[in-house]
This record gives sequence, C-alpha cells and structure tokens, in this order.
Amino acid sequence: MKLSILIMSAIVLLTASCHRPTENLTAVVHPSSYQFNPLPLQDEWNIWLVGEWEGVGKSDAGHGKAEVKIELTLNGQFRFHTGVAEITEMTPEQIQYLKQNLHASNEEIERFRKLPFASLEIYTIDLRTGQTIGYLFDSLRCIAEGRGTCDGKKEITEWEWATGHKSTRIMERVDNDTVVATERILMPDGSYMEESGKTTRKKATIGICR
Repeated sequence: MKLSILIMSAIVLLTASCHRPTENLTAVVHPSSYQFNPLPLQDEWNIWLVGEWEGVGKSDAGHGKAEVKIELTLNGQFRFHTGVAEITEMTPEQIQYLKQNLHASNEEIERFRKLPFASLEIYTIDLRTGQTIGYLFDSLRCIAEGRGTCDGKKEITEWEWATGHKSTRIMERVDNDTVVATERILMPDGSYMEESGKTTRKKATIGICR
C-alpha cells in the first residue's frame, strides 16, 4: 500500500459527493430512460462544496494540513477536487508504524515529509444506479474508486484502491463552513488505520460550470 493515506485525512473531508441515490442501487436504468445530455450537478450539496477549503487531520502515522480547491467542470457534469497537503508532525512511534505496516524505508519517509502531497479527485453521478461515483489519483501514484450514499447531512463512501485494500469514509456537515470526517482503512495485514480531520471554508466561489 502506498503512503498517501497518511495525510489523506487532511484532504479526505472534501472528497465525496452527496447525491441521494435511487432506491435500488443495483438496478440498471432502462435504455429509454437514459439521459443523453443530463443537467449539470446543480444540487444544493455540490453548489455548497464549490470553493476553497483548508483543514488539518491526523492518523496513526502522522499529522497533516491541506488546502483543497473544488470546482464544477465539463459543463458542470463533474466536480474536481485539487488538493495539496503536507506532513506537519510525525512522532518516532508513527515513523515506526510506517516501517512495520507500510514497509517504508528511511529514504521514502524523509522524502515524504519534505515534498508536498498532491491529489486530484473527480466525482459525478452514475447514470445507471444513481450512486455517487468518484475517482482518486495522487502524487504517490495511488488510484482508487469510490461509491457512496448520503442522507443530506452525512455521507458514507466505500473506496476500493488499486492495491486491493478498502476503506470507509464518513463525512458530516457541521455548519455552513465546517466539515468533519473520519476514515477507517483496512490494511493488507488485516489491521485497521484510523484517520480523522476537520476542514473549514477558506473562500466561497459561485458554483458556475466550466
């Protein structure tokens, strides 16, 4: 498993879309109801997320901070999250955790602490199921696909990573400018890594499409 999850808690708060799914998430939409040119993602949740955010987070392997810019793109059919984060603190115990659980070398850890971490996440709605679907790419060459549901205040997203491990992310809107999130990651050895974070709005942007 790659090291990106160590500071993903600082970015994780802004990575999930929150559309209400159809009742049957596994049903395939009949061809006659397929939308050739669907309307943009102009629901309240997507409009609310658009803007610039900053946050802090912690995990079993370190503490980090991040800035994320969220935009509606491609005529409003997709939401892009562009994030940059950095490690702010790493204790000897957390370094040991990296070595034992992620098989990280001293060189990798040192480079990881010095270089900024960047990520790109892309979200839309699966026309077949009504589920939110997201894709994640980052500067550690991690790739993940997520699918989720939301009741309007709390979102639960199940991520599956290219390395084979899985994680569950829960994001909650506290108020108009604050989000808190937790993520539980199932490691290859069967153990779990816990992450949590808080993000606040830095700058709001009109949710126009590009």
